[in-house]
Amino acid sequence: MKSEQQIQKAASAVVSFTDSYVQNKQGKQIEQTESESILSLAQITSSLEYLRDKIWNNNSCKLVIQIPKLLQSLFALSLYTIDTHISLELNQQRIELRSRSRKCLYWIQWNSDAQDQQDLVNNEYGRVMFISFCTAGGISDENNKEICNGLFYIYWFLKDLHEGRNYRQPSFRPLPLLVRITEEQIEEEGASEEFDAQIKNNEYDGYIRKWANEAKAAIMNRFIHRG
Repeated sequence: MKSEQQIQKAASAVVSFTDSYVQNKQGKQIEQTESESILSLAQITSSLEYLRDKIWNNNSCKLVIQIPKLLQSLFALSLYTIDTHISLELNQQRIELRSRSRKCLYWIQWNSDAQDQQDLVNNEYGRVMFISFCTAGGISDENNKEICNGLFYIYWFLKDLHEGRNYRQPSFRPLPLLVRITEEQIEEEGASEEFDAQIKNNEYDGYIRKWANEAKAAIMNRFIHRG
C-alpha cells in the first residue's frame, strides 16, 4: 500500500509539472526564474527515476501505466525543449529530465502487454523515439547516447510488434496494424534520410551505426537473427 501511495505521489508530481510546462509553452503562464526551474526540474527528474524503477519491476508496471495522464505526460516530457541560449546547468537538467522520460517509455514498451503497445502507438511512440535520435534535419540535439538509445528502442519496438513476443512475459501475438502505423509515423518525419545519415555515423564506438542498420532493417521487416 505504501509503495502504491509513493507511485501515485511521484506520478502526480510529474503530471502536474507537465501540465504547467504545456501551459507555459502555450503562453498561458509566466516563465519561471532560472533557479526555480533548475530546482523543479531536478525534483521531477528524481520522480521520473523512481517511476522508471517501478516500471522496470514488472509487478508494478501495469499500475504505473494506468495512472491517468501519466503516459501522455511522459510523451510530452520526452520532447522537452532544449535551448542553447540558456545556462549550461539548466540545459543539462532539461536533458536529464528528457532522458529519464524516454527511459520510462522504454520500460513501458519492454514490460507491457498488447493493449499497452496499442496505447504507445496511439500516442505516437514511434515518432517520439525517432525524434530522440534525429539530427540530420536538425530536429533534435546531437547527443550520441540519445541517438543510440533511440535507434535501439525503435528496433526492439518494431521487432516485437512485427514478430510478436513469445520469448518472455508479457507475451503477445504479432500486431501488424501497429507496425504499419508506427512505420507511417516514422516515415512522416523523414526516416529514410535520417537512417542513412546515422549509418554513416561512427561515433559511440560504432554502436550508432550498428543500431541504425538494425532499425532500418526493422522498418523494412527484415530482422537479422544471431545465434
